[in-house]
Amino acid sequence: MKFFVRLLAAAFTMLWTLAAIAAPIEITDDSGRTLTFEAPLKRAVVFNRYNAEFVRAVAGMDVIVGVDSWVTRDPTYWPNLKDGMLVGEGQSEPNYEAIIAQNPDVVIFPRNGSWQEAIKTLEPFDIPVVVLTGWDVLKHVSNITAFGKMFGAEDKAAKLNEFYPGNMALLEERLQGVERKAVYLEEKTPYRSVLRGSGWHDMIEAAGGRNIFEDVDIETQPKERGSVHNHEVDPEAILKAQPDLIVKLQPGSYPLHPESFSKAFFEELKERPGFDEVPAVKNGEVYHMNYYLAGGCSKMIGALSIAKWLYPDRFADVDPDAVMKTWLEAFQGVTYPGRYWTKFSELEAAQ
Repeated sequence: MKFFVRLLAAAFTMLWTLAAIAAPIEITDDSGRTLTFEAPLKRAVVFNRYNAEFVRAVAGMDVIVGVDSWVTRDPTYWPNLKDGMLVGEGQSEPNYEAIIAQNPDVVIFPRNGSWQEAIKTLEPFDIPVVVLTGWDVLKHVSNITAFGKMFGAEDKAAKLNEFYPGNMALLEERLQGVERKAVYLEEKTPYRSVLRGSGWHDMIEAAGGRNIFEDVDIETQPKERGSVHNHEVDPEAILKAQPDLIVKLQPGSYPLHPESFSKAFFEELKERPGFDEVPAVKNGEVYHMNYYLAGGCSKMIGALSIAKWLYPDRFADVDPDAVMKTWLEAFQGVTYPGRYWTKFSELEAAQ
């Protein structure tokens, strides 16, 4: 009798497990659509480096069968890339023949990519398109949860979701009651910054900073000035705002940029009319920051770094570079090459 009971229990357990495995996977993406998959996905074409990083962190590189040029341009960071994986010049220029040739289970775009066109183009081939935006600071947990479901990797997704909120909670706790300092974040091109609606703006706010262009409404701006992520600004507006901190985004590169690269920017900045009177320049609070650090883990590591630069007393025991090392080695499977930022005053003191 006992044997029969144990056998029956084992049978029920097996049936329950099979039912769980066979249960459809349902996610709601950034387009507001609910998509259902019958089983974990095995082959994904991924647009946008941040999305590719999250898929690699959660499901590993084996599931990625196609990427855009933003990924392929840095092969040392993506050592598992193979010939034929390039499927577009960017998230706005997909190569549909190359995508179809990969026979993917899914194609993933960020919401500022060509996902609407892709849905129409790929529908006849029964290739679903999912819209998830890895650069969005505010959607990290929901993004990672969705990736975990899609690829049957919910345990790894949960570990990444522990890593991110813990550091974001630390920021919120340490920044209680702080009087926000003014921050000017400059893109690669001089006099191009970020507005509300950009993930970079959210990064500044998460760090306890005040984006000096937070009140600029993109809807009122001429289109030729650019987007919320890369917007042409008036040099006089920077001088008027008197930023406490200037952060220049370096081009993204997994190998470290040489010191001369940062030095050239600092020399150019000093020559800008009126900038010698800006508090950030006078106090040496000007930083050159690699995109890899700034954007690391939904820009959480960039936020930690800026918070430490703005409020060193509140973050004396926090080491954002150690967090970056964990992100690269534990979640991306690559070696941490060293510090991804340079400070103006340090270079001056070394001369």
